[in-house]
Amino acid sequence: MITGIAPAKINLFLRVCGKTNSGYHLLDSVIAFTDFGDKLTLNTKAQTAAQDQLYMSGPFATMLTPQQDTGQQDNHQHNNDADNLVMRAVTAFRAAGGRIGPVEIMIEKHIPVSAGLGGGSADAAAALRLVNNCADRPLDDETLYAIAASLGADVPVCLGSCSARVAGIGTECTPYPVKRVPVLLVNPRHPLSTAAVFGQYKAIPSGDAGNLTSTDPTTLLTYGNDLLAPACRLVPEITTILGQLRAAPGCMAATMSGSGASCLGIFTSPDQTAAAAAALRDVGYWAMPTSIKSGD
Repeated sequence: MITGIAPAKINLFLRVCGKTNSGYHLLDSVIAFTDFGDKLTLNTKAQTAAQDQLYMSGPFATMLTPQQDTGQQDNHQHNNDADNLVMRAVTAFRAAGGRIGPVEIMIEKHIPVSAGLGGGSADAAAALRLVNNCADRPLDDETLYAIAASLGADVPVCLGSCSARVAGIGTECTPYPVKRVPVLLVNPRHPLSTAAVFGQYKAIPSGDAGNLTSTDPTTLLTYGNDLLAPACRLVPEITTILGQLRAAPGCMAATMSGSGASCLGIFTSPDQTAAAAAALRDVGYWAMPTSIKSGD
């Protein structure tokens, strides 16, 4: 049995650069990862089982699977849905030549769902890492990356879980160092579909951010998020959260992550981050103080 963390990802900026002929948006973004995330446990003892098993627990598990009585003392929810991204990752691993027997995967779901924090992608990437570490026949890095790209645009960058600049439809990743700083993640408790946000995006593409040299997250936030306006039309609370973050003592900058609805604030100290989190929880928002993982 082994465990791993699927860290939440944040977009320090996100710019829309155009569209492919097939309709996918071309992006430019610097993505960083936090110390906060979901926890995955992989149990290969499932030689006793005929098929893979997936269990979910944690504060956001009920947003992914219907509540079921599984008879488990740990009160995990049972989900063998083949369309689940984690299960698809395991299936794709075997299809690419990886060899591993039936596995039991347990996910403690702490990252909000449909929140712009890459929770599902991070879980799928973590599952690939864990399965590959336990496999009778593991796969090379190039093959794992190809599997990740086939699962979704955010999965490749989540596979490495290191800060990177992403381009194209999101699968072109180049390592990009980012300083470790305190950060506060805030969500209005409203899931927001990426497709719905892009459906609201009507602006002229702003183009990429050009040559970047700064490793300071506060500076990177100044390049903006082109999806902020359409997301705010769908979830107006985003505007309120950003205003409260920017007014909080110690907040140096704030923005929305990805397609939302989660926002992030960069703070000068962990104590100020925690204080702002408490204030935002008092008004009903989900708030998580954490830190950006160092990209050095």
